[in-house]
Amino acid sequence: GIVVGLINGALSGLTGSYTVPGVMYLQALGLTKDELVQAMGLLFLFSTVALGLSLGSFGLMSGEGALASFALVAPSLLGVWLGQKIRRRVSESQFRRLILAAILLLGLYLIPLGFWRLAA
Repeated sequence: GIVVGLINGALSGLTGSYTVPGVMYLQALGLTKDELVQAMGLLFLFSTVALGLSLGSFGLMSGEGALASFALVAPSLLGVWLGQKIRRRVSESQFRRLILAAILLLGLYLIPLGFWRLAA
């Protein structure tokens, strides 16, 4: 776990994206759906705070950017509430399939972005 955590931290620092490696690792631990969501919440919270502090310390986040980020907390909480409603209605196996499908879709979304950045 420590080695994977260090690799995740290094990749997150290089890319600014902690979702894919972190969620894949947490999903592989075999946690229940509620434990997985709690672990992902902690991963996202601490990673986002660390990223924000890092960006701020290098002068890469303005006060305006920070306020915009805080404003987006409300829609995020709405998404969490909606996710809780859905999670209560699906079985553990359906939830696993949904998580894997979400990771796949995120990966497919990132592929063209990577090529676009390489071309730029």
